[in-house]
Amino acid sequence: MRKEDKKLSKTNDATEAHLVAGLLGVESGQDAVIRAYLYEHAKEIVSPYGITVGEFTNRFLELRDRLGHQGHKDEGLVVPLAEGAEGKINGNVLAGDVDSVAFDRTAEEILRIVYGSGDEKKPSGFYPKGGNGRIARSHLL
Repeated sequence: MRKEDKKLSKTNDATEAHLVAGLLGVESGQDAVIRAYLYEHAKEIVSPYGITVGEFTNRFLELRDRLGHQGHKDEGLVVPLAEGAEGKINGNVLAGDVDSVAFDRTAEEILRIVYGSGDEKKPSGFYPKGGNGRIARSHLL
């Protein structure tokens, strides 16, 4: 690789890292606002399902874990104390591991979840025709 190409590559990598960090910040903020609202209403019954907002949220997040196929990477609004932030609380406005570190997901896991099919190669759910980005298109058959 030429010296000029290496310099451009480093610039592109830094720009991408900066953009991703910005997106993560915005996404985290939005998630916190939504989860805080849900947490305030966690004990209310969701009609017509007959379960609480907290239980409804738990079931939805369990589904995301199942579709992602990579184990436990999401949490409900209330968790057992041992699973809460640093093992000290059971309220869970910000989802994270026992050390309060955000869960990570690969592109394939995200596609399995948003497609709702559990298969990154099988569009359905929110994107019945598949995603149109480079990563999503690279997984389509």
